[in-house]
This record gives sequence, C-alpha cells and structure tokens, in this order.
Amino acid sequence: MTIDVEQMQRDMKERFNRAGLLPFLVDDSSEINDLGGELYVDVVMSDRSKIGEADELVRSLLKGKTYSLVVRSKWIIEGVGDIVPAYGQNGGLKAAVLIPVTLRSGAERTSVTVAVTKMAEWEFEGILGRKADLKQVATIVVESALRRSGNSFWDPIEENYLEVASGAAANISRLLKHSA
Repeated sequence: MTIDVEQMQRDMKERFNRAGLLPFLVDDSSEINDLGGELYVDVVMSDRSKIGEADELVRSLLKGKTYSLVVRSKWIIEGVGDIVPAYGQNGGLKAAVLIPVTLRSGAERTSVTVAVTKMAEWEFEGILGRKADLKQVATIVVESALRRSGNSFWDPIEENYLEVASGAAANISRLLKHSA
C-alpha cells in the first residue's frame, strides 16, 4: 500500500496553518517519507515551546497509519563563551578546557559545554602548524551535532556535554582550514 506523501505534506501544512504553527515549521528540514507502507516523519520546529502542539497535531494526522515520528526543535548558536580550565570531581585540574556554548530555539535557551582535551589541542597544532582557535572548534562541533537529524538527532537539553578528543582532530582540522 503506497501512501500519497505529497498529499500528507499538504494536509500537515494546512493543519499547522489552522493551528497557527506554520510560521514555526522549518519546512526545508522537515520530511515525510514512505518506506513501503510505513511512514517516517521528521518535523522540525523553530521554537521548542511548540513541540508538544506539533507532536499532537501530526499524531492525529497519522492516526491509523504505521509510522515513525520525530518532532524536534531547531537550535541556533547564540554565543560562545570564554574558555575555562576543566576540573575533576576531586577539584584537581584535568587535561582539558571547557567552552560554554549558548543555544536558542524560539525564546528558550540552553547551554552546552564542549570539552577539548590537551591531546586534541596538540593534534590540532601538529596538523594545522599553529594553535587552533578553540572557540571555533567548539562552534564546529556544536554545528555538526545540530546537523544530525532523524531518529539519531542530537538534543542539547538531554545531552549538554560534548568532548573533542585527539581522534576527532583530523576531521575538525579540515573544517578549520576551510573556514580560515
């Protein structure tokens, strides 16, 4: 049984419009796919406070169908804070630095911490031939995490700590070179 995905998309947009949610729908990131009679629906909202309403609306639209549904919010980086040393539970210094990153989705804000290990810093220096801008590293890491979508999407509310170890330095260095 095939499902008319284009009709589903039109119906969803119409319902979002009637509910006043259409301005919050991130259309170019949202998708509906027919996986052979089962729908995969990924709905992205620009305001986290609208997630519950959107979820309820889409579930009512999908009633009676077999589906997998992800309703998530789009986060944007609002700011990158100052680099601070990392401390262990016993109060001693760790071989890492911490960079706070503030994210916003609608009116809601959250903060995530990006930890960059000393080994990663040394790897960056070896690859780039200079010290890496660790605030730029934190931005790249958070932007990459935010690009993950679907069932494996990153939720900065649930997972507010990201670590950059030496193994990630080569990939991040390529991105640093492109943005330089």
